[in-house]
Amino acid sequence: MTTVERTRQQLDPAGTTGVGPVAIFLAVGAFLYAVFMTIGGRAEISNPLFAILALALLAIAGAILIACSSPNRAPLTAASHTAVHVTAMAAIVCEAVGQAGSNAYIRDDWGPATLGILLVALGPYRPAREIAAGGLISAISIGIVTYFEVPSLVTPGPPLAFIVLAVTPMLALSLSAAMFSQGVVASIERWQQRAQAASMSLVREFREGIARSVQQDRVTILNRDVLPFFTEVLASDTITDADRERARSIADSIRSVMVEEVDRSWLESLMELTGVESTNRRGAAGVVVEDPRRVAGAMSIGQRTAIRALLVAFTNIPGFTRDQLRIVLSDYGGRGHGVITAHLPVADSVLRSTFAPFLAVLRAVFTHLEVDFMQPELTLRFSYDLD
Repeated sequence: MTTVERTRQQLDPAGTTGVGPVAIFLAVGAFLYAVFMTIGGRAEISNPLFAILALALLAIAGAILIACSSPNRAPLTAASHTAVHVTAMAAIVCEAVGQAGSNAYIRDDWGPATLGILLVALGPYRPAREIAAGGLISAISIGIVTYFEVPSLVTPGPPLAFIVLAVTPMLALSLSAAMFSQGVVASIERWQQRAQAASMSLVREFREGIARSVQQDRVTILNRDVLPFFTEVLASDTITDADRERARSIADSIRSVMVEEVDRSWLESLMELTGVESTNRRGAAGVVVEDPRRVAGAMSIGQRTAIRALLVAFTNIPGFTRDQLRIVLSDYGGRGHGVITAHLPVADSVLRSTFAPFLAVLRAVFTHLEVDFMQPELTLRFSYDLD
């Protein structure tokens, strides 16, 4: 069962795409800060190999963060967070080993501060509790490492004072990131609740009008086909075999239209309304949408919205028509599987820049999204729960 985590990225995937440059800035800034502090405190380095290894591990942690926070790999998972966190903690341990026996001051150790910066960068992508828990666990680990460093420090003092000095920057940054993340998530959830309430109100408001519209459509069919036939029969005062055949044909036509309307999925109805049809022929959307098991109806509101937004974005491409699009939905192993194929006359760079927010949303609401673009054909494969 796919669950949406309480993170800004999963609750507001489109809005979070703009946070990517901030994560890059913080990761690069943390590494540059570590390099600067290492060069400035090179006199305290007793083991250069471990000092260099510490910088390398911090660079790896930053690279993992930058790669996993990309919209093309959304959402950032707990496993990715763990990889960043553990690698950064390993860098802290290597920094301590590199200064073993010659570390003069705790305050110029870059490890705890850089870990805190990375946790700030992770704030929009992971739940607040996870960020806070990771910070607390790391604070304990940093405290243990600092305890063993105390005997080599120039300034004497109680170990607890040095431990507090070492863990405070990282702990303050991690808890601040968690609190900010919680506040943003709560704000998004309140907005979604208000939007949902407004949507339900509009549904109730327009339901009666929609019912009248549907009724009027049926009356239009009767006025166009049935009433003229009855008028002709009454005028002739006789019923011929041709009349019986025509009555049967009209009945079959009306029945087929009504059955088609009942069986039509929301996706087929959307194809008729998004302006991508190349003909007004009734039922032509069935050429585009292949859904024999009727699994489109199992999509959640968020999934339907993401698909709708993507299809509308396709229509903004000059010259795009329904003939260039195909949607295949199937039921396999109790899960819904979808394949969207579209011919898009755009370059790869344009596709990535224009459709990055839409793909980020799709990755957030669907599982196992795969994106392939062999110009000009774009293929999206995704799956979702049918329950």
